[in-house]
Amino acid sequence: MTLGPDDLVLSSGSLDNPPIEVLVDAAVAGGFAGLTLWPAVYPADPAIGERVRDAGLAVADMDAVIVWVGPNDPGGPYYEEAPREAVFEAAAALGASGVNALLVCPGSAVREQAVEALAQLADQGASVGVDVYMEFSRNRPIPDPLASAEVVAATGRANCGLTVDFWHVFYGPGDFADFASIPGYLIGAIQLNDAPAEPPDDLAWATRYLRCVPGLGAMDLTGALRAIRGAGCEAPITVEVFDSGRLEALGPVGFASLLGDATRQVLDEARS
Repeated sequence: MTLGPDDLVLSSGSLDNPPIEVLVDAAVAGGFAGLTLWPAVYPADPAIGERVRDAGLAVADMDAVIVWVGPNDPGGPYYEEAPREAVFEAAAALGASGVNALLVCPGSAVREQAVEALAQLADQGASVGVDVYMEFSRNRPIPDPLASAEVVAATGRANCGLTVDFWHVFYGPGDFADFASIPGYLIGAIQLNDAPAEPPDDLAWATRYLRCVPGLGAMDLTGALRAIRGAGCEAPITVEVFDSGRLEALGPVGFASLLGDATRQVLDEARS
Protein backbone atom coordinates (compact mmCIF):
# COMPACT_ATOMS: atom_id res chain seq x y z
CA MET A 1 0.00 0.00 0.00
CA THR A 2 1.61 3.22 -1.18
CA LEU A 3 0.74 6.39 0.71
CA GLY A 4 0.47 9.75 -1.02
CA PRO A 5 0.07 13.44 -0.18
CA ASP A 6 -3.64 13.11 0.66
CA ASP A 7 -3.07 10.36 3.23
CA LEU A 8 -2.77 10.87 6.97
CA VAL A 9 -0.41 8.83 9.12
CA LEU A 10 -0.66 8.54 12.90
CA SER A 11 2.54 8.42 14.93
CA SER A 12 2.33 5.77 17.63
CA GLY A 13 4.11 8.23 19.92
CA SER A 14 1.08 10.51 19.78
CA LEU A 15 -0.84 7.84 21.71
CA ASP A 16 2.10 6.99 23.98
CA ASN A 17 2.75 3.74 22.09
CA PRO A 18 -0.17 1.58 23.29
CA PRO A 19 -0.65 -2.10 22.43
CA ILE A 20 -0.93 -2.58 18.69
CA GLU A 21 -4.63 -3.48 18.91
CA VAL A 22 -5.41 -0.20 20.65
CA LEU A 23 -3.24 1.79 18.24
CA VAL A 24 -4.83 0.26 15.15
CA ASP A 25 -8.39 0.76 16.41
CA ALA A 26 -7.64 4.40 17.23
CA ALA A 27 -6.03 5.03 13.83
CA VAL A 28 -9.04 3.58 12.02
CA ALA A 29 -11.44 5.65 14.14
CA GLY A 30 -9.45 8.78 13.31
CA GLY A 31 -9.52 8.15 9.58
CA PHE A 32 -5.80 7.53 9.21
CA ALA A 33 -4.35 5.52 6.34
CA GLY A 34 -1.06 4.55 7.96
CA LEU A 35 1.10 4.40 11.05
CA THR A 36 4.53 5.48 12.14
CA LEU A 37 5.80 2.97 14.70
CA TRP A 38 8.46 3.27 17.39
CA PRO A 39 10.64 0.16 16.92
CA ALA A 40 11.56 -0.06 20.59
CA VAL A 41 7.88 -0.87 21.24
CA TYR A 42 6.83 -2.51 17.96
CA PRO A 43 9.60 -4.94 16.91
CA ALA A 44 9.96 -7.27 13.93
CA ASP A 45 6.91 -9.32 14.93
CA PRO A 46 4.84 -10.73 12.03
CA ALA A 47 1.69 -10.50 14.16
CA ILE A 48 2.08 -6.71 14.32
CA GLY A 49 2.31 -6.38 10.55
CA GLU A 50 -0.66 -8.71 10.10
CA ARG A 51 -2.79 -6.69 12.53
CA VAL A 52 -1.93 -3.45 10.71
CA ARG A 53 -2.67 -4.87 7.26
CA ASP A 54 -5.91 -6.50 8.36
CA ALA A 55 -7.15 -3.06 9.36
CA GLY A 56 -6.35 -1.67 5.90
CA LEU A 57 -3.45 0.42 7.19
CA ALA A 58 0.14 0.78 6.02
CA VAL A 59 3.32 1.20 8.04
CA ALA A 60 4.76 4.46 6.77
CA ASP A 61 8.02 4.38 8.69
CA MET A 62 9.87 3.34 11.82
CA ASP A 63 10.91 6.15 14.16
CA ALA A 64 13.84 6.14 14.70
CA VAL A 65 17.35 4.86 14.17
CA ILE A 66 19.88 6.96 16.09
CA VAL A 67 23.50 7.20 14.99
CA TRP A 68 26.48 8.99 16.48
CA VAL A 69 28.58 11.13 14.14
CA GLY A 70 32.00 12.47 14.86
CA PRO A 71 34.63 11.34 17.39
CA ASN A 72 34.34 9.86 20.89
CA ASP A 73 31.30 7.69 20.34
CA PRO A 74 30.21 6.48 23.80
CA GLY A 75 28.12 3.68 22.30
CA GLY A 76 24.35 3.30 22.35
CA PRO A 77 21.69 3.42 23.40
CA TYR A 78 21.81 7.21 23.24
CA TYR A 79 18.18 7.64 24.31
CA GLU A 80 15.52 4.93 24.59
CA GLU A 81 15.90 3.72 21.01
CA ALA A 82 16.06 0.18 19.71
CA PRO A 83 19.45 -1.00 18.38
CA ARG A 84 20.24 -0.04 14.81
CA GLU A 85 19.94 -3.55 13.41
CA ALA A 86 16.61 -4.06 15.18
CA VAL A 87 15.17 -0.92 13.59
CA PHE A 88 15.94 -2.08 10.06
CA GLU A 89 14.75 -5.60 10.85
CA ALA A 90 11.44 -4.18 12.05
CA ALA A 91 11.14 -1.98 8.96
CA ALA A 92 11.64 -4.98 6.68
CA ALA A 93 9.36 -7.30 8.65
CA LEU A 94 6.50 -4.82 9.01
CA GLY A 95 6.69 -3.50 5.46
CA ALA A 96 7.65 0.05 6.36
CA SER A 97 8.42 2.43 3.54
CA GLY A 98 11.08 4.31 5.47
CA VAL A 99 13.15 4.75 8.60
CA ASN A 100 13.50 8.06 10.39
CA ALA A 101 17.10 8.85 11.35
CA LEU A 102 18.48 11.08 14.10
CA LEU A 103 22.15 12.04 14.07
CA VAL A 104 23.69 12.79 17.46
CA CYS A 105 27.10 14.11 18.45
CA PRO A 106 28.80 16.20 21.15
CA GLY A 107 28.91 19.27 18.93
CA SER A 108 32.21 18.55 17.18
CA ALA A 109 30.96 16.70 14.11
CA VAL A 110 31.41 18.31 10.72
CA ARG A 111 29.29 18.18 7.60
CA GLU A 112 31.42 15.50 5.93
CA GLN A 113 30.96 13.18 8.89
CA ALA A 114 27.20 13.70 8.79
CA VAL A 115 27.13 12.92 5.07
CA GLU A 116 29.13 9.73 5.63
CA ALA A 117 26.92 8.55 8.50
CA LEU A 118 23.73 9.23 6.59
CA ALA A 119 25.02 7.55 3.43
CA GLN A 120 25.83 4.42 5.45
CA LEU A 121 22.31 4.41 6.87
CA ALA A 122 20.83 4.83 3.40
CA ASP A 123 22.88 1.88 2.14
CA GLN A 124 21.65 -0.24 5.02
CA GLY A 125 18.12 0.83 4.26
CA ALA A 126 18.52 -0.03 0.59
CA SER A 127 19.62 -3.54 1.55
CA VAL A 128 16.15 -4.16 3.02
CA GLY A 129 14.21 -2.01 0.57
CA VAL A 130 13.45 1.07 2.68
CA ASP A 131 14.22 4.76 2.48
CA VAL A 132 16.04 6.71 5.20
CA TYR A 133 14.95 10.21 6.24
CA MET A 134 17.10 12.51 8.36
CA GLU A 135 15.22 14.54 10.95
CA PHE A 136 16.89 17.84 11.79
CA SER A 137 16.40 20.07 14.85
CA ARG A 138 18.19 22.81 16.73
CA ASN A 139 20.04 20.33 18.94
CA ARG A 140 21.27 18.08 16.12
CA PRO A 141 24.63 18.36 14.33
CA ILE A 142 22.83 19.61 11.21
CA PRO A 143 20.15 21.88 12.68
CA ASP A 144 18.38 23.73 9.86
CA PRO A 145 16.44 22.91 6.69
CA LEU A 146 18.86 24.26 4.09
CA ALA A 147 21.98 22.63 5.53
CA SER A 148 20.08 19.38 6.05
CA ALA A 149 18.96 19.33 2.43
CA GLU A 150 22.55 19.83 1.35
CA VAL A 151 23.69 16.88 3.47
CA VAL A 152 20.98 14.64 2.07
CA ALA A 153 21.84 15.61 -1.51
CA ALA A 154 25.56 15.09 -0.84
CA THR A 155 25.02 11.43 0.07
CA GLY A 156 24.16 10.72 -3.55
CA ARG A 157 21.66 8.10 -2.38
CA ALA A 158 18.29 8.00 -4.12
CA ASN A 159 16.66 6.47 -1.03
CA CYS A 160 17.80 9.29 1.27
CA GLY A 161 15.63 12.24 2.24
CA LEU A 162 14.53 14.64 4.96
CA THR A 163 12.02 14.35 7.75
CA VAL A 164 10.43 17.75 8.31
CA ASP A 165 9.03 18.00 11.84
CA PHE A 166 7.04 21.24 12.02
CA TRP A 167 7.90 21.68 15.70
CA HIS A 168 11.63 21.72 14.99
CA VAL A 169 11.27 24.13 12.08
CA PHE A 170 9.13 26.49 14.17
CA TYR A 171 11.72 26.60 16.94
CA GLY A 172 14.54 27.10 14.43
CA PRO A 173 17.09 27.78 13.22
CA GLY A 174 15.61 28.35 9.79
CA ASP A 175 11.94 28.66 8.92
CA PHE A 176 9.33 27.42 6.48
CA ALA A 177 10.30 30.02 3.87
CA ASP A 178 13.50 27.99 3.38
CA PHE A 179 11.53 25.27 1.61
CA ALA A 180 11.17 27.45 -1.46
CA SER A 181 14.85 26.61 -2.04
CA ILE A 182 14.62 22.88 -1.31
CA PRO A 183 13.53 20.43 -4.03
CA GLY A 184 10.40 18.69 -2.85
CA TYR A 185 11.67 15.23 -3.78
CA LEU A 186 14.24 15.51 -1.00
CA ILE A 187 11.46 15.58 1.62
CA GLY A 188 10.46 12.02 2.44
CA ALA A 189 8.40 12.55 5.58
CA ILE A 190 6.35 15.35 7.15
CA GLN A 191 5.55 15.37 10.87
CA LEU A 192 2.70 17.80 11.52
CA ASN A 193 1.89 19.42 14.86
CA ASP A 194 1.31 22.86 16.31
CA ALA A 195 3.01 24.96 18.98
CA PRO A 196 1.77 26.99 21.97
CA ALA A 197 1.42 30.74 21.57
CA GLU A 198 3.71 31.32 24.54
CA PRO A 199 7.17 29.79 24.05
CA PRO A 200 7.68 27.05 26.65
CA ASP A 201 10.18 27.67 29.43
CA ASP A 202 11.45 24.12 29.06
CA LEU A 203 11.55 23.40 25.34
CA ALA A 204 12.91 19.87 25.77
CA TRP A 205 10.01 18.92 28.06
CA ALA A 206 7.44 20.61 25.83
CA THR A 207 8.83 18.76 22.82
CA ARG A 208 7.87 15.46 24.43
CA TYR A 209 4.69 16.40 26.30
CA LEU A 210 3.17 19.71 25.20
CA ARG A 211 2.80 19.89 21.44
CA CYS A 212 -0.51 21.25 20.19
CA VAL A 213 -3.25 19.73 18.08
CA PRO A 214 -2.98 21.13 14.52
CA GLY A 215 -4.89 24.39 14.31
CA LEU A 216 -4.95 24.95 18.07
CA GLY A 217 -1.54 26.60 18.34
CA ALA A 218 0.46 29.52 17.04
CA MET A 219 1.97 28.09 13.84
CA ASP A 220 0.94 29.33 10.42
CA LEU A 221 0.20 25.79 9.31
CA THR A 222 -1.53 26.88 6.14
CA GLY A 223 1.52 28.85 5.01
CA ALA A 224 3.90 26.10 6.07
CA LEU A 225 2.02 23.42 4.16
CA ARG A 226 1.75 25.59 1.09
CA ALA A 227 5.50 26.22 1.18
CA ILE A 228 6.35 22.53 1.40
CA ARG A 229 3.78 21.38 -1.13
CA GLY A 230 4.75 24.27 -3.40
CA ALA A 231 8.28 22.88 -3.45
CA GLY A 232 6.91 19.65 -4.91
CA CYS A 233 6.85 17.44 -1.82
CA GLU A 234 4.44 14.50 -2.21
CA ALA A 235 4.97 12.88 1.20
CA PRO A 236 1.99 11.86 3.33
CA ILE A 237 1.24 13.81 6.50
CA THR A 238 2.27 12.14 9.75
CA VAL A 239 0.51 13.61 12.77
CA GLU A 240 2.97 13.68 15.67
CA VAL A 241 1.42 15.46 18.64
CA PHE A 242 2.69 14.69 22.13
CA ASP A 243 -0.01 16.08 24.42
CA SER A 244 -0.25 13.90 27.50
CA GLY A 245 -3.10 15.92 29.01
CA ARG A 246 -5.44 15.57 26.04
CA LEU A 247 -4.53 11.93 25.57
CA GLU A 248 -5.37 11.17 29.19
CA ALA A 249 -8.62 13.11 29.00
CA LEU A 250 -9.87 11.71 25.69
CA GLY A 251 -8.33 8.25 25.55
CA PRO A 252 -6.63 6.81 22.47
CA VAL A 253 -9.70 6.66 20.22
CA GLY A 254 -10.94 10.09 21.20
CA PHE A 255 -7.56 11.73 20.81
CA ALA A 256 -6.87 10.05 17.46
CA SER A 257 -10.27 11.20 16.23
CA LEU A 258 -9.55 14.77 17.32
CA LEU A 259 -6.15 14.68 15.60
CA GLY A 260 -7.61 13.32 12.38
CA ASP A 261 -10.47 15.83 12.22
CA ALA A 262 -8.27 18.80 13.13
CA THR A 263 -5.60 17.88 10.61
CA ARG A 264 -8.09 17.44 7.79
CA GLN A 265 -9.48 20.89 8.53
CA VAL A 266 -5.99 22.40 8.35
CA LEU A 267 -5.27 20.60 5.08
CA ASP A 268 -8.54 21.80 3.58
CA GLU A 269 -7.62 25.37 4.46
CA ALA A 270 -4.17 24.96 2.93
CA ARG A 271 -5.68 23.71 -0.34
CA SER A 272 -8.19 26.54 -0.65
